[in-house]
Amino acid sequence: MTDRLGSIEVFPPAGQYVYMDAASVGLSHSDGAAAISDWQRALAEQGTVAFTEQDEVECLDNLNDVTARLFNARTEDIATASSETVLMSSLAWAVMPQSGTNIVSTETTHPSTVYPWMRVAQHTGAQLRWAKADASLSIDPDELEDLIDESTSVVCLSHVEWGTGQVFDLKRFSDAAHRRGAICVVDATQSAGQIPIDVQATGVDAVATSTYKWLCGPFGTGMMYVAPALQGLNPGIIGWRSHKDMWDFQADRLEYADSAKRYEFGTMAYGTAFGATRSADYLLGIGIDRIAAHNREISDHLIEGLRDLGAEILGPEATVNRSATVAARFPGKDSAGFAKTLKEADVIASLRRDFIRFSPHLYNSTDDIDRGLEAIRAAL
Repeated sequence: MTDRLGSIEVFPPAGQYVYMDAASVGLSHSDGAAAISDWQRALAEQGTVAFTEQDEVECLDNLNDVTARLFNARTEDIATASSETVLMSSLAWAVMPQSGTNIVSTETTHPSTVYPWMRVAQHTGAQLRWAKADASLSIDPDELEDLIDESTSVVCLSHVEWGTGQVFDLKRFSDAAHRRGAICVVDATQSAGQIPIDVQATGVDAVATSTYKWLCGPFGTGMMYVAPALQGLNPGIIGWRSHKDMWDFQADRLEYADSAKRYEFGTMAYGTAFGATRSADYLLGIGIDRIAAHNREISDHLIEGLRDLGAEILGPEATVNRSATVAARFPGKDSAGFAKTLKEADVIASLRRDFIRFSPHLYNSTDDIDRGLEAIRAAL
């Protein structure tokens, strides 16, 4: 039996539901949620007495410190903003792949991963190349790598595919990109918090993530690692925080920060940074390696049980290429109606396209998985 790594005291809804929906919205770390509420209450009651200009600097700096630990990076290589999407968009306009080059991605990636690059390509005339999925929605890594050639400017991947949980070898694709003079850009929203990410070991050029899924944080916060080679570019989105001295308010000059800080552009709902810092620090205290091993064990148990019930498991067969996300179809069952039936039984998962996506996390145990499987058996 595998016990929970995250207790019910920290994640209260885990005591009420069989919550297997981290790939949609992870359960929030209770102390992190309290930190956001405390900040908002103090701001409402005391204004800048409770939230000084120094506090405004430190709340993002502290999150950048934690993110640097999460990615094995330097703090000066991290930028924080309101979401992964805005950070990825700013980076895409900074890189601005030109006409005559191509951007390689997968047809199963999340729109927020690749839309920023598509938009820039519409402006410059760069081409998109798509790795196609098979009937199980899996991407063949060999076919994906074959798309990368001397004309490739960007390899844009989701570390973990949002639908099937397929995991890509970041070092493999970073090396493949670099051999051809391209960069490798990664959306880690579906991996940060459940799978270790090491930018030094993999050599990726940028990694962006939001916090409300596997990091057990709030909506409204995103962080991005930017390799030093990309820190001299002009960000696509800029504002007062982009300046090297953000409190020196002079509109007639623009001098960027000499770090990833230039990708931080404006005021945001700062309280979310307090919550995200608390939740990410909590996960790091447990250890992402340990969380990954735990999640692998319970998701393997889930897959075995689903197959025993006749479910079709989507995604790659090889366990090494899987995360804790499990996509399943149930022959003869309408997935939309079936997902609703499971929710009524307090088994929380997501309907995605024509399949149901289960995504257990550190607050789940094998007992949870067995309860979920029993509810599925009853529904079938």
